[in-house]
Amino acid sequence: MKINLFLLFVIWVSSAKVMLLCGQIAPNLDANWVLNEIKSDEFNSTNLDKTKWNELDPNNGVGYNWGGGERFRPANVSVDGNNLQLKVEDVQGYDYYYSGGVQSVDHNYSYGFFEIRAKLPGFYDNGLPCGRGFWPAFWTYYVFQNQTTGFRDIHDEIDILEPSGSQYAEAKSNVAGWHDEDTTCHCAVKVSGDVWYTHSQPLFDDYHKYAVEWLPDRIIFYFDDHPFYAEYGHPKMIMEPQFVVIDQQIDGHIDKPYLNPNTPLPQYMSVDYFRYYELNNRHCGQNITILNNLQLSNFVAGLRRRITIGNGSTSISLSVGDNKIFRATDEIVINGDFSVPVGSELSIIPTPCN
Repeated sequence: MKINLFLLFVIWVSSAKVMLLCGQIAPNLDANWVLNEIKSDEFNSTNLDKTKWNELDPNNGVGYNWGGGERFRPANVSVDGNNLQLKVEDVQGYDYYYSGGVQSVDHNYSYGFFEIRAKLPGFYDNGLPCGRGFWPAFWTYYVFQNQTTGFRDIHDEIDILEPSGSQYAEAKSNVAGWHDEDTTCHCAVKVSGDVWYTHSQPLFDDYHKYAVEWLPDRIIFYFDDHPFYAEYGHPKMIMEPQFVVIDQQIDGHIDKPYLNPNTPLPQYMSVDYFRYYELNNRHCGQNITILNNLQLSNFVAGLRRRITIGNGSTSISLSVGDNKIFRATDEIVINGDFSVPVGSELSIIPTPCN
């Protein structure tokens, strides 16, 4: 069996309705994405790479104690040769917990695919999963301070993994969303969220992937390579380059008993890697025409302006087992007899050139 497309078939990327046809694919399955190794980190050393990260340390101007129930300090950040370890521990005599987090040295992360693989804190309390009070977070932000007015002119933020202490109470849910600056109040306003994803099993039982695809016209959130929420073409879509933050917050306003009293401490958020992918834009302004099976087989992944398959009289087919992903900014044309045999896959994804 095969699917034959005999007639001239044109997909106009500029049509908003086309977006409904788009299947989104994680970078490990899509060769159009390229891993930026310089801005990524596998955490395979025994020391934090200070060329990429700063430990959160509000006393020295790096970050804030965002959760309220914790105090960040560098001593609670370590790398053990396999994982970034963010430790939560009790502080005798104080009404808060010590915790750890890291922030990228530079706010130079722009459009791309951001991903961590992590095992979150939590435990079983009388046989029931419990994450109450823990606030694991993987997010990006940018703040621009106007030196004349003293106000924050921009506060953009993408929350990839950020369930608050109550949202994470059963240790199964992730909450995502994004913010944009409201210039009337100079404050961050959540434009899209809270977007929930609840897993069948506790997130402290195993490692999982938490990711976002962020391009000029879209934000798509992923869990274990599967998209669970997408936003296209919002008029306030985030544009500014971002800092990257991975931290383990504690919910509450200096309310130490907010954690389940049976919580064994210390607890850890263990991060296997952080990966940042960018689209291959080297051929972004180019057109390409594929006229035969050999050219189809040798097609080099990368964003194009226009992709044409066939000239109206040719017969072209994927091979069984092929997985071709075409991305174009303007249009994708299938012109003639084009076959997609059972056992092969064809994905057509309209994509802007960033």
